[in-house]
Amino acid sequence: MGFLRSFIISPRMVVCRTVAVSVLFTLTFPAVAAIQGSVHDLSASGLTGGEICNVCHVPHNTDATADAPLWNHTISTAVYTVYNSPTMDVTAEQPGPGSYSRLCLSCHDGTIALDSYGGSTTGGTTFIDPRANLGTDLRDDHPVGIQWIHQTQRSGSDCFNCHDPLNLSARPGKELTFYNGKVECPSCHDVHNGQPANTKLLRKTIDGSQLCLHCHPK
Repeated sequence: MGFLRSFIISPRMVVCRTVAVSVLFTLTFPAVAAIQGSVHDLSASGLTGGEICNVCHVPHNTDATADAPLWNHTISTAVYTVYNSPTMDVTAEQPGPGSYSRLCLSCHDGTIALDSYGGSTTGGTTFIDPRANLGTDLRDDHPVGIQWIHQTQRSGSDCFNCHDPLNLSARPGKELTFYNGKVECPSCHDVHNGQPANTKLLRKTIDGSQLCLHCHPK
């Protein structure tokens, strides 16, 4: 009986273990935002063969040099004119935006076609809508690829109070992130954001300028 008793597990123990495993799974593997229905869902455009992910990602024969998982899209090599201002304490590094921003600009600078993916050597033929085309002159856009130094930062303050290095957007107050210690396009934009009302894929609402005030308190 002692042998059998050692293998008897009460319903309460099962529930506790199930909850513990569920919490561990949630903490270890954060939910991925749905891209379906977002402006990055090109599956209905005829450019993707009916798929959603393969414009940017593919499970095999990927670009191992890209700062993105299983990258499949041609990366822009354009030279950019970047934002500058006498009020900035840092200067954007050349040759321009960092590797994470270049992933976005591979469609949004207008030099690479949307359907230039899968190792295509001839390139695609369909380019981004002019309304979303930033071009290569980024002087009228928020600076990216910069090591940001807060002019109003108090001594001893913790950067991670605002910027989560693990990019866990589900953690309140840490929606905006640094990439390799720099502000990049995905610091403010979540490329996989499938919320229909969030057409600009923002990590934080612009209502009341909350997105701006997160880093620029007045």
